[in-house]
Amino acid sequence: MPEFMAGENLSGVPETLRQERSVLQSRFSPRQSSRSLLRQHCALLDKSLRKIWRQTAAEHEQSVTRLSLIAVGGYGRGALFPGSDLDLLILTPPALSEAEEQFIHFFLTALWNLQMEVGSSVRSVQECLEKAREDLSIASTFLEARYLYGSRELLAQLKETLRANPPWKPEVFFAAKLAEQENRHARCSDTAFHLEPNLKEGPGGLRDIHQLQWLTGSIFGDSSLLCLRQKNLVTPEEYRQLLRAQSFLTRLRITLHYASGRHEDRLRLEQQRQLAEVLGYHERPGRSPVEQLMQKLYRAFADIMRIAAIAQENIALYLADQGSLGEDSAQPVRNTVPLPQADDPQLLQKILRLFRELAENPQSISLDALTQRALYKLRSKIQPRNLEQDPIARNEFLALLAQADGAYDSLKIMHQCGILGRLIPAFERITGRIQHDLFHVYTVDQHTLFLLRNIGLLQKQQETRMSVLKHAWAQVDKPELLVLAGLFHDIGKGRGGDHSQIGAQEARRFARRLQLSARDTELIIWLVEQHLQMSTVSQRRDLEDPQVIRDFARMVGDERHLAYLLLLTVADMRATNPDLWNDWKGLLLSTLYRATATELQQEDRSRQDLPHIVRDRQENALQCLTQEEQIRARVFWQHLSGAYFSRYSENELLWHIQQILAHKSRKTLVAVRTHQPEGSEILIYGPDRPGLFQQITGALDRQALNIIDARIDTSEDGRAIDTFLVIDNSHAFARTEQADQDLAARLRAIIEGETESKPHFGLRHRDPRHRFFAQRPAEIRVDNHALSRYTLLEVRAADHLGLLYRVGEVLRTLQLNIHGAKVSTFGERVEDTFFILNERGRQLTETQSKKLTGTLDEMLNGQSQ
Repeated sequence: MPEFMAGENLSGVPETLRQERSVLQSRFSPRQSSRSLLRQHCALLDKSLRKIWRQTAAEHEQSVTRLSLIAVGGYGRGALFPGSDLDLLILTPPALSEAEEQFIHFFLTALWNLQMEVGSSVRSVQECLEKAREDLSIASTFLEARYLYGSRELLAQLKETLRANPPWKPEVFFAAKLAEQENRHARCSDTAFHLEPNLKEGPGGLRDIHQLQWLTGSIFGDSSLLCLRQKNLVTPEEYRQLLRAQSFLTRLRITLHYASGRHEDRLRLEQQRQLAEVLGYHERPGRSPVEQLMQKLYRAFADIMRIAAIAQENIALYLADQGSLGEDSAQPVRNTVPLPQADDPQLLQKILRLFRELAENPQSISLDALTQRALYKLRSKIQPRNLEQDPIARNEFLALLAQADGAYDSLKIMHQCGILGRLIPAFERITGRIQHDLFHVYTVDQHTLFLLRNIGLLQKQQETRMSVLKHAWAQVDKPELLVLAGLFHDIGKGRGGDHSQIGAQEARRFARRLQLSARDTELIIWLVEQHLQMSTVSQRRDLEDPQVIRDFARMVGDERHLAYLLLLTVADMRATNPDLWNDWKGLLLSTLYRATATELQQEDRSRQDLPHIVRDRQENALQCLTQEEQIRARVFWQHLSGAYFSRYSENELLWHIQQILAHKSRKTLVAVRTHQPEGSEILIYGPDRPGLFQQITGALDRQALNIIDARIDTSEDGRAIDTFLVIDNSHAFARTEQADQDLAARLRAIIEGETESKPHFGLRHRDPRHRFFAQRPAEIRVDNHALSRYTLLEVRAADHLGLLYRVGEVLRTLQLNIHGAKVSTFGERVEDTFFILNERGRQLTETQSKKLTGTLDEMLNGQSQ
């Protein structure tokens, strides 16, 4: 090839490259080979870079025969994705001439001027060796170095130098790469089964395949995946599965780059439907295109993780056989329990015994990747009916589940090996199934496994902020029943209908296979059916309403059911979306648990009536006041109904009366204090007037404070006593006494009309995922039966700034009064619950309910958000 060709023009390179890339994109289809497109893309760049190299040399009349242009990284691998950068190495002799230095400067400047996104390095062979010794990633890129232009001898010299003087010993390179992989996976929360997975860097992603190529390149001198098969590191079937998974992820990543118009490796929620359509998925009964796409993706991740672990285990064994693994290196650990043969009549009981022993003694037994491979092969020999036919196998499985703190690890491996899905076919159906919202951040099967892990943590008493959990666990006589309820609680999702009822039916069938007693079966079924009730009541009902507690206690029945339900609820909520769990939700659950337990303990039905409750709370609060304050407090309290006292604890009543008695100004009282375990409690006392709630919520919204609870009361002499519990999600306010005073002053100025009270409107979050889901219509429900004193209004809508303000505006217009509110956030949506009465202090009439529903629907759904 000539060194340069005079007369070539570089000005047209960007447009030519853009057009040729556009042609490639237009030709790309779900049926086209993704590897072919990547090779063609590399060929386009190769041609352009050679042209730029030649023309730069020609323009400056310089001889550059001693330099070599090398592709490294993904480009060197021949797998350059549409949105990825070019990684280039310019190999040089030990000493550069002035002309060569000038050429390199002109060449890189030309790339910059032509707007080519390039990462480049300029090194001699010796410098490459030194850098490779210092940096593991650089050593990895040299394994994929590919000649582009210039001196072929320099690249040959580099490869020979690295072969003769390996920058890393094989065992050290292997251990360092495993540590690098572990850290990379940890950045993705150690799971591939996220709602928005990373196609490249996450567990089971393309980078795990690259790692195998780096390992074989470093240890065997061959960076191709075929080396895995040729060295018997994987079986022929595993090799084919790995290639299929790689091809699928490659095609999906190419499509993602084209859809995004840039480098993008995270498959975001708002893009998944578009990509499913582009890749040719169609609606099927009970399965949307996006569900089919994502389920296939998650299963590809699982295949890559499983096969990569097997290959790496075999590489470790190879190094150990070669004597390369030193005493300080991680030696491969083999399991100590022999596996049965496929035709063994005791196959299932022996497999389950292995997992039971793992659950009981996780430190003394380990199941390596090769053992898991053998178990994966045995999975087809297992049938659900085997449990019915083998009492020893049943006992082994129940004993496994009874080790709640160890069951998670065993069940996770059983799932990875396909054994759990063979025992419980319904569990296989939820494998890789997503729920297309921002509330559920994991696949259904991964969420379920995390729930089981949380149950184990609860058994270990690792949750110290909720003291009721220890009390609840003491009521658990059979942990295996709690674990079984966790396994089945969401197993009915994605099948249409009420997933709790479907799950209960599946649980009944499985309990029959296990031949559980009627009492134990009833508990499991009940837990699956009711697993959402405790979170619903705690977050959306008035827990100070005695009737709410009585109804919930009637549903629960006894303290055993209550304890199991609390533990399942906490484990479930914390496994759904870790970012949405907070101490306030824990406090609500604790309050409901304690109140229900007290209700259940009063079996003689001689409960205190409301006057007795009011009198006790008043007297306990009065004991903390001076004699003069007690007299003033009694006079003030005469203007308040018993409902006010039933809704506040003694501590809250004391805080209210102390603030009110100390308030001398005619202006509205605004007091702020830190609320434990989190947030701030705000008391507002002053003349009541129409729209006050609306004005207060606007003021709080302007301060970027999220209201999670509100209680609204009005005295007989027309004074409002409103309390709000708020959380500062933006962390803009320090939790200090001075910060509380400053916040109170700002709120008072807004309420008094001194500053603007209207909130900022629009989506609370700028994340495009929230905009994507904001298109869903709001849901409105009015119910006169859920509460004894109030009409319940529930509004489920996208999380918009000013939503409470707008609802308050409607209620004011319709002359309806708010007496309480609760707000729960579920990903991109909120569920606002209001306790309201009409202008006569009664529950809404049917006509008023219809009017309210229609007006809210028009406001929330009848206009753009």
